[in-house]
Amino acid sequence: MKQRLKAATQSAVTRIHQLAFDRGLPRKVGVYLHSLPEPDHDSFAEMCRFFRDEGYRFTGPEEFLSEADDRCVFISFDDNYRAWYEALPLFGSLDVRVTFYVNTCALRERDSPDAIEAYFDRLGFAGPRIPLSAAELVALADAGHTVGTHTHSHHRLTSIPFDDALADIAAGKEGLEAILGRPVTHFAYPYGMRRHFSEELRTACQSMGFATIANAIPGLQHAPQTPSSINRSGWDPDLSLAENVQRLRVDGQRFERRTGRSAVV
Repeated sequence: MKQRLKAATQSAVTRIHQLAFDRGLPRKVGVYLHSLPEPDHDSFAEMCRFFRDEGYRFTGPEEFLSEADDRCVFISFDDNYRAWYEALPLFGSLDVRVTFYVNTCALRERDSPDAIEAYFDRLGFAGPRIPLSAAELVALADAGHTVGTHTHSHHRLTSIPFDDALADIAAGKEGLEAILGRPVTHFAYPYGMRRHFSEELRTACQSMGFATIANAIPGLQHAPQTPSSINRSGWDPDLSLAENVQRLRVDGQRFERRTGRSAVV
């Protein structure tokens, strides 16, 4: 009963915002996905073609924040899935560069099957549980895509001691730098809502050398951009193009600021 009531309330909030707070597509759009299995390739390609037809330019994280007036779209993926590596030909055929925010606690050739299962259990992921290898991570970066960190272990950072959260962020950064042989300066915090990340952690991350920090708060596409923060909304391959675009059009920043919840999903 509680879950049904919650779902009905969320549906009503979303509908009200779609009717009263539709601001059109923003000039800057940040979206995130998770795995990208082959059955979702057509949906992804449809999304990319839509934005290109609408005059958007695909950018990396720093360009996304620095471009003041251009129509820009920032596409990113969270967690750790071999499906990203398998999608490299798709990204090439679409001429898009994307950003991967990677957890390093589950690398295929390094970590045990039990550790990999525990990682995907923590994510609640029910698809193919195959993470990347170190060599595949290098291949993603060598293909021109940005690789950032998503912490080492994908914990809720505000639910663990502050020093443990810092250590997990640092371990993800340092682990990726060792694999890639280059600095890692972009970060997305796990779970992505405001309640999952503190301003104290943000200050510490900037001190670590992160140039950008990405959230995952739907409904903030119309919020003002700050110098180092990227607002992202989820893109759901199981929904239609029109439904996903409608979510981006909604200005839900007031609702999110007052309640800590999303006005969109």
